[in-house]
Amino acid sequence: MPAIITNPQFLLASNLSCVWLKTQAALGVFDDPVTGGTPVRVVGTPAFAVRGAGIIARTDVYTPFGGNQSSKTGGLGWDITFSTEFYWNPAGVYDVTLGTHTQLGPLFLAGPWDIQPGTATETVLKVQPQFIAEAPTRALPHTVQPFSIVYEEVGGKRFQAYDCVCVPKFSWEYGQRIMLEWTVKGKWMAVTDSLDALPTYVDPATEAPIVGVNCNLTMSALLTNVSALSKVTIETGWAITDVADMREDHGFGLGFIALAASPSLEVSVADFNETIQPDWGDAESNTISSANLLELELTVGASVFNWSFTNAQLLSFPTPADENGYRSNGLKFIAVPDGGDTLVWTLPNA
Repeated sequence: MPAIITNPQFLLASNLSCVWLKTQAALGVFDDPVTGGTPVRVVGTPAFAVRGAGIIARTDVYTPFGGNQSSKTGGLGWDITFSTEFYWNPAGVYDVTLGTHTQLGPLFLAGPWDIQPGTATETVLKVQPQFIAEAPTRALPHTVQPFSIVYEEVGGKRFQAYDCVCVPKFSWEYGQRIMLEWTVKGKWMAVTDSLDALPTYVDPATEAPIVGVNCNLTMSALLTNVSALSKVTIETGWAITDVADMREDHGFGLGFIALAASPSLEVSVADFNETIQPDWGDAESNTISSANLLELELTVGASVFNWSFTNAQLLSFPTPADENGYRSNGLKFIAVPDGGDTLVWTLPNA
């Protein structure tokens, strides 16, 4: 009969956890975000996966008795993914850190956005292909500012990484929250014991997520009769890759972000009449015009969020589908880069 285990076991409550972010004061140095950083509400549990060689199984080394030789630990880094709701407080003036507008500021600063003031009542983020890492200032508008991250499981483990850079993906369906999926690469820090740190409670009404309603899609010449827009996915076209650097303690330098594909907009819209819509002909003829601007506008109260795609072109033929008993078309557009402002995201400051 097995021995009875008498020491008590406690399950961890999944809601007793938090993610903290902090734009680093210096490159290459962990800047603990629990002290002076920003607590961020994530949806679900962040995924921390080891990047690099990880554990090297030495099955190719012969031994007199078969089996494995003792394994070795190779280069290590963190691949991190998590989702957040999109928050934006339109009150206030332009702020290069975006901190007066959203708790997600450190994430936006860690991607190669060109962040500029628009009009007196706008902040403008532009997708561009340059990647220049700098901390703690933004001498150039498209400077990437890495952040440190801590994911704390209260009573459990503490996951940490630094020199993190990231790329986002936007998506939402009608009547649902705008969601952001973040893909992050950071340098390795060992998992440690929880410090039992919890963030200060924030009234949910002060950081309410933006919901995808009152959304208009406009496009001259390329698309007409766009109605009943039900699904939206926006991708920047950025790809984030490893940078091998043997000089580093764990073999990885700062992750690299490049514009590997054209920014894209994928939508699902309803079909209302029996005429052949111009989108099919535009797809067949590869219609593109630099004079045309594909714009997606989202109205929230008196505030308008605008995504503008230049040199818009249908990437593929429309996809007919059945959606709740009515016909719809799936359309995917790309914004072909030409050295100008390919994807411009305008956010309201008032």
